[in-house]
Amino acid sequence: MRNIVVFMVAAVVMFSSALAAHDFPQGAAPYEKSRRCSGCHPAVYKEWESSMHSKSSVHKDPAHSAMYGEFTGSMKDAGKEGGYPCAACHMPMAENIKELMNGTDTPNGNLWREDEGVGCAFCHRAETITGGKDRKRLFTINKDGAYLTSNKPEKAPHAVAANPMFAGGELCMGCHSPVESQSAICLTEEEGQSNCLSCHMERKEGPPSIESAKTDHASHEMGGGHNITALFKALSVNAKVNETGNGGKTLDIEVINNTSHSFPSSMPMRMSYLKVVAYDAKKQVIFSNDKESSEDGNAVFMKASGGGTSFDRRLLSGGTRAFSYPIPNDGVKSIIVEVIYRLFQSQAIISHPALTALKNAGDKEIDANFTIYKKEFIF
Repeated sequence: MRNIVVFMVAAVVMFSSALAAHDFPQGAAPYEKSRRCSGCHPAVYKEWESSMHSKSSVHKDPAHSAMYGEFTGSMKDAGKEGGYPCAACHMPMAENIKELMNGTDTPNGNLWREDEGVGCAFCHRAETITGGKDRKRLFTINKDGAYLTSNKPEKAPHAVAANPMFAGGELCMGCHSPVESQSAICLTEEEGQSNCLSCHMERKEGPPSIESAKTDHASHEMGGGHNITALFKALSVNAKVNETGNGGKTLDIEVINNTSHSFPSSMPMRMSYLKVVAYDAKKQVIFSNDKESSEDGNAVFMKASGGGTSFDRRLLSGGTRAFSYPIPNDGVKSIIVEVIYRLFQSQAIISHPALTALKNAGDKEIDANFTIYKKEFIF
């Protein structure tokens, strides 16, 4: 799969050096640390703390940090200053966000507003989303410091207000939406078919705060590609062995996308694939569709472009892909069917020294295969 992946570095290079940042009004109430919310919202805080929102910064996400380092290094090699435009969504509360984005300052892990990533205060103080020069979406943060939700609670120890953006996926699209460049990292807005919250913030038992009479709340784990529970729900797989009528057999498989967007999502390093392996009595492989390097291209779900090659083999929302594999008459004693999900394509790791170094350092996610479906047939 050489030269077919859209990599982060290529996407970031497309940004202008004069990036716009979110609007934090002069004289606005300062951001509060998310930990302060934990006293009244213990369940929600614990969920957020385990989420990728809390780990989004260049200081906490090893892969993101590696790619940032590789990007700035490549820019310096070219005699240019490499800014950090990703800060708009990965460290949106940073005090010096404009300087980070245009390259006149660099990230500092000692600053909590950088380290915290996408904190409670950033999302819950987002008043409006407007168009921007380089991004189609920019947030305006409220001035009074009130915390916004879809429904204003009856009582709270701080200022609160209702904002209809929180009832659906509109707020999410501030970051999970396209950029103006030709190498957009996220196109979920264009692909999405319904409310983001129904899957990514599903209802969980327990009140949202210690003062609430509600019996459930919206999960703030924001489960996605890093969350195995969310991945289990993303696809339905039907696999069965059928007689062909002439004494032969076929393994027939249907893979169905249950999500409201393409699977995998538009982040260009994600991929998934169907793996089928037939074994003899000694567990020797008789047949395999050979995972990522398979000539059975339809068994690989991914989007790629670059190096003169471009394709999109992902499953559309609600889409089904069918496979039929003839089963050899002699020797097959078992067949294992799996659907594997990877956060990073193998070729992406090979092509980027920063990701290779991360893998060699023992990062558990960088080269992991997440099995989201498995079934064995015994003959």
